Amino acid sequence: MTHSKIDLHAHYLSPGYKKFLKEQFNDMGDGVKTPDYSIDTTLEIMAQTNIDYSVISISSPHINTGEKGSTIELAEEVNEYAATQHQNYADKIGFFASLPLPYVDESLKAIDKALDQQDAAGFTLPTNSRGTYLGDPKLDPIMQKLNERHALVALHPNAPGTIDQTVTSQIPAPIMEFFFDTTRTVLNMLQNGIFKRYPNIKFIIPHAGAVLPIIAGRVKLAQSLNPNLTDDQVDINSVLSQQYFDVAGAVLPQQLPALLELIDPDRLVYASDTPYTPTPAVKILSNQLEETGLLSDAMKDKIFKTNAQKLLNLK
Repeated sequence: MTHSKIDLHAHYLSPGYKKFLKEQFNDMGDGVKTPDYSIDTTLEIMAQTNIDYSVISISSPHINTGEKGSTIELAEEVNEYAATQHQNYADKIGFFASLPLPYVDESLKAIDKALDQQDAAGFTLPTNSRGTYLGDPKLDPIMQKLNERHALVALHPNAPGTIDQTVTSQIPAPIMEFFFDTTRTVLNMLQNGIFKRYPNIKFIIPHAGAVLPIIAGRVKLAQSLNPNLTDDQVDINSVLSQQYFDVAGAVLPQQLPALLELIDPDRLVYASDTPYTPTPAVKILSNQLEETGLLSDAMKDKIFKTNAQKLLNLK
């Protein structure tokens, strides 16, 4: 049986974002060659992989150019591009809007515009924006606004804010550092009370929770080393049980079983990570999920489609 799918982790590259990658990263953003892209790329991948609906978003590196004015302009450009694709292909394409972090006032305006004028499905937030991590108190007004709007927020890993290149120069950031940065960010959000203070935000944690399912049992031990930590600051199991997780990447055989020990299958959503993950690999990874005995047919239906339908309020 081949399931039809809703994809909550697919990427697009607007003209402005391509220019940004070319000028600032020599087309090697976070160590990855910039792929060729037009909206036809997404539509062709969907046709080949039985994806009925894709929610597209900007990948890494985050759109923060290092300068305020150009960051705001790039945020507007990428969102306008995605909103146009959604308008042109309303039955196939949705999008997560980007925010010009770390600029608070401009991000607040972008949230309202994305939801009220552009029909965004939610937002994509980087684990860090040039070293400013989610959970940083200066971003609290943004979290408050997202909470007020009951927003859906997909986290996306970026290369760490500081890193010794001599240690990782041969291993591209997406292979290892993306997992660590996702884990680092969620724990930073936990210790700064983001999940407790802003309970209306529905977060999607990528790549089956990265390293979180493996170290969840260790987080509580932090209190033995730092008695000042409150129970809420180390209660990672409760937090994980209330978030959503996508299955981008090779989540079998290790990650998904560990994650399913902590969460309900209703919290899992399908993800292709295209076009950064080539279509042949998308097919292989999808087939692994289709064929695994770890999941019942009912669970597979939920992961591939019905969980996302409910999350996005799609018919």
